[in-house]
Amino acid sequence: MRFILLHSPLTGPAAWAPLAAALAARGIESTRPVIPPIVALAQPFYESAARAVAAQVLSQEGPFVLAVHSAAGGLAPAVVAAVGKPVRGVLYVDAVPPYPGRCWFETAGDGLVATLKSKAENGQIPAWDKWFPPGALESLLPEGELRSRFIGELAPTPLGWFEEKAPEIDLPSDVGWGFLRLSKAYEREAGEARRLGWPTLRRDLHHLSMAAHPQEVASAMLALTRLLGLKVGA
Repeated sequence: MRFILLHSPLTGPAAWAPLAAALAARGIESTRPVIPPIVALAQPFYESAARAVAAQVLSQEGPFVLAVHSAAGGLAPAVVAAVGKPVRGVLYVDAVPPYPGRCWFETAGDGLVATLKSKAENGQIPAWDKWFPPGALESLLPEGELRSRFIGELAPTPLGWFEEKAPEIDLPSDVGWGFLRLSKAYEREAGEARRLGWPTLRRDLHHLSMAAHPQEVASAMLALTRLLGLKVGA
């Protein structure tokens, strides 16, 4: 069994690179599929993105544990449906729990929604790092190649992605679902996961800790997979 490490549609796969290396050092395989730029996807966006991820994953040997970060949480049900039986578990790592029939804007606080809509230009929301005050990203990722690659993968996102309703997909009962809270900003989402009956772990780190603190996050993810009754690696 190996991990699928799925980045947020608002960022890129570089965010998972240090954690993938930490897993590899423990003899655990992982794959980091790339969600195409939303602007390049046909609508409906969720289904197009899920098909693109499945096309990359199904060429590899399963079974899999899917780990999703941040806004990739809304995509997870569609990805599970597209990949099918090889997915045995899903870990929400500081991610938004499923919101079938609702759009991303409906999962966010009113203040953030108003701020993002005020920043929109030509039908696009600015790149993720432009959502926050100067220096915010720098406080999460140390200066160097990783930060440069992370920033290089950021791009504006069409307003339509934030407004599109997530598909109404039933979560398969034979798949284990768990939540790993990395930052206090996702405490509400962790509480929702608990209400769904998901095993939930908390670490007092920050939203990009899979990049900045990969060993700690890898250990937490492996602990969560064990809570789901799954074994990853040899």
